[in-house]
Amino acid sequence: MSGLSARHVAAYRTSHRPSSSPSPVSSYPLLQSLSPTHYCDHHRRPRFLPTHRHTCSPTAPPHSSHTHTPHTTRFSLLLLGICSLNQSPPHKHFSLPPPSLPPSRLPSPPLLSIKMASRVNNLMTHIAIRDSDSDEMRCIKQRLALASLSTQFTLSSEKMKQLTMYMIHEMVEGLEGRPSTVRMLPSFVYTSDPAKATGVYYALDLGGTNFRVLRVSLRGGKVEDRIDSKFVIPKSALVGDATDLFDFIAQSVKKMMTENAPEDMEKRVPLGFTFSFPVDQKAVNKGLLIKWTKGFSTKNVEGNDVVELLQASLRRVRVNVNIVALCNDTVGTLVARYFVDTDVQVGVIIGTGSNACYFERASAVTKDPAVSARGNAVTPINMECGNFDSKYKYALPITVYDEEMDAITPNHEHQRQEKLVSGMYLGEIARRIIVHLAQLGCLPRELVDGLCKPWMFESKHMGMIAADQMPGLQFTRELMKRVAGVDVANMSDLHVLRETCCLVRNRAAQQGAVFTAAPMLKTHTQGLATVAVDGSVYEKVPSFQRLYQECITGILGSSSNVRVVLQKDGSGVGAAMICALAANQK
Repeated sequence: MSGLSARHVAAYRTSHRPSSSPSPVSSYPLLQSLSPTHYCDHHRRPRFLPTHRHTCSPTAPPHSSHTHTPHTTRFSLLLLGICSLNQSPPHKHFSLPPPSLPPSRLPSPPLLSIKMASRVNNLMTHIAIRDSDSDEMRCIKQRLALASLSTQFTLSSEKMKQLTMYMIHEMVEGLEGRPSTVRMLPSFVYTSDPAKATGVYYALDLGGTNFRVLRVSLRGGKVEDRIDSKFVIPKSALVGDATDLFDFIAQSVKKMMTENAPEDMEKRVPLGFTFSFPVDQKAVNKGLLIKWTKGFSTKNVEGNDVVELLQASLRRVRVNVNIVALCNDTVGTLVARYFVDTDVQVGVIIGTGSNACYFERASAVTKDPAVSARGNAVTPINMECGNFDSKYKYALPITVYDEEMDAITPNHEHQRQEKLVSGMYLGEIARRIIVHLAQLGCLPRELVDGLCKPWMFESKHMGMIAADQMPGLQFTRELMKRVAGVDVANMSDLHVLRETCCLVRNRAAQQGAVFTAAPMLKTHTQGLATVAVDGSVYEKVPSFQRLYQECITGILGSSSNVRVVLQKDGSGVGAAMICALAANQK
């Protein structure tokens, strides 16, 4: 390990590991070959190891810059040094697997160096702006702070490719039933000719305290007609027994049918059930609730089959509905696009939460013999990729701001990639950075109190500031007045605010591109593919769609032909289409 002291080598070789799991270093030979990195016991992720102090010139004595160099020049040189850390390290790079490489024989994941020397990690605490600083010095320190943040938040194209390769490895591990941070859940539904889907299909979309019942009429795979009805679950059902909740839902289905299509009461109609809660799905129409979220505490549901509970309630209210598919909203997004575009390969949600799914050969799902026995049949796989790299944090660009935010979330130490991408978290990350910069004097100190409450700065605020192109950044100034009660009048301060929000937004686009590109590379479908995306971040955050597409192209290469499209209502119409596929495969 050239350039490392004996102490660093010893620390690398003897880093503590949990006794319940093998050493990640010994498990992956490629990890051992990356000499510029080591495992930090405290954070359990690679850290760049500094080997010497920065100096103004290669030939200068160690402390000569501190003695003879003016402060302005020294800060400028340090700024250049930080920016240079964004360049790829001089060690061996790992390219993506060639098209001929079988997915089951992917190499072990490369270890990604998470950005910085410890000197740069601690830099932000040493650039506090003093009242005595000149305007020039203040601007230099602001630039220095932004450069340090950029180093932490931005991945080079090469590092995005490495991260994508690591995700492919985790995908294969998950498909084959080995420990993985990506769950790779089979949907138990298989593609067929969409043109054969004709008839009336119902969908039930339960994702929170509001839910929808849809009646979708298909002819030749195309939507002829749809009817939506919305209902609000009473509090008594949220905290009562399973029969209280599912009987209310069944009564709502009956009400929708009698008011909009009474003729369906005489038929046995199929229904797709989108249940947006953690479920252990055992079959296309069987799934056990793992744990309630989103304010639900209904008794006697956790650990039980939600399809069976709802089916029993439908029988009690005398509704002749057959639940043929338990659906996931991400899979619904993919299938909804498949009915109009058979080139679609990946479905993605980037909204309040994030996830991806893709079409895979059934034979690749070796952890489930019933699925793999279907051989070359094509089935959607729900990746559940939000938890990617959460266990050891080999590769994700996790910063101190992410760690602080993660500590106050209910699912601490889980869903780490989702917390870099999803609208639930982006605003809070930006708020923590802004408050820290204000504490350092790089922004008005009034912002420390103005933005003191967690979650008060929303992702929509972050997106609007990042997109501000008004003269004098007037929109940013007005928004900070409204949200924080602080008038940020200085132009350089407004630029710092905008650039901070851009860094958070851009990192989200990069991470979204990683879990979008990985399944296409694994299945070798990047030559011609459509990606169907839904979610408020993708749809509403300005410039996100463009950045996301650019990052995907950067990972896959200019020869790829990938089209990203907005696909709405995977949890509704998509569930009805999954229902059609499931009904036709019986």
